[in-house]
Amino acid sequence: MEYVPRDPFGGRKPSCSAARARAAPHGASAMSTAFVSVPLFQGMDESGLQGLGEVFERYEAEEGEVLFSSGERAEFVYLLVEGSVALKEDGKTHIELQPVSVIGELGAMTGLSRRVTAVTMETSVLLRATGSDLMGYFTQNSQVAVAFYQNLLSMTADKVRRDERRINDMRHNIIATQKELKRLRDLILESPDTVVSEPAHGMLEEIISQNRRANYSVEPPSALPATIRLPDGRTFPVLSMSRQALVVPREAAWLGDTDWRGVLILAGIELPTSGAVESGQFEGTSRIELDLLIDEYSDILEDYLTQAQLLDIVL
Repeated sequence: MEYVPRDPFGGRKPSCSAARARAAPHGASAMSTAFVSVPLFQGMDESGLQGLGEVFERYEAEEGEVLFSSGERAEFVYLLVEGSVALKEDGKTHIELQPVSVIGELGAMTGLSRRVTAVTMETSVLLRATGSDLMGYFTQNSQVAVAFYQNLLSMTADKVRRDERRINDMRHNIIATQKELKRLRDLILESPDTVVSEPAHGMLEEIISQNRRANYSVEPPSALPATIRLPDGRTFPVLSMSRQALVVPREAAWLGDTDWRGVLILAGIELPTSGAVESGQFEGTSRIELDLLIDEYSDILEDYLTQAQLLDIVL
């Protein structure tokens, strides 16, 4: 595919009454200076940085503008030059980004769905480029492409290592908590009965059961695809799953359906399933609480979840 430099206005002049945010032209050399301090663009020579400056466009956003929302397919890589951006999950701000910061690089280059929502905290200036435009440029500039993907891989590996450390800490905390919960449950069983003994014991049993590894959710990896087929023949991807539930797009399972039925397809193996539908954690999703599976199907699901979890381990 031949790379053609982007026209920031798509061949049209921006209206004087254009909406709150707009794309505006920006010199390639001026853009290249913004890339120098960013790890993602290290190891590139001046001509490579100037070439990237032709791919990116300047984007001005007013305070409170949503750059992208959780669940939507990633399109742009952003470079925050002025202002600030909040990354939000479930309406809560988890990270506040300051210049110069890269935003959404992995999602845009892989086409993954956004995991968080990005909102400007003040009037901000960003540079942005679509993942497809970047890949078009890289096909004609292999040295720049090698440096970019080496940096992207290094940054991703660092993120994975940090996540592994956090997950390991969480795992140790959960194990310690499980042990204490079991001690408390046993203490209740060994103590004289009171009016709270039975409900307290039941609550502890539920928490202990919920914390077991088998109940953890996994996202089906590309190497082990998981889909559902409805009775009308339509198929949808499974967004995440556990031994007890599936999370799917809303169109695949409507809220309130207490007799949902479909075929769960795990890496080519078909399992007839049924269950009750409730709202998913993320907008546009539904959670299907699965009915009890027969032993044969339960074993297949268990094997699939184990394989999917093993793929999460970086060796």
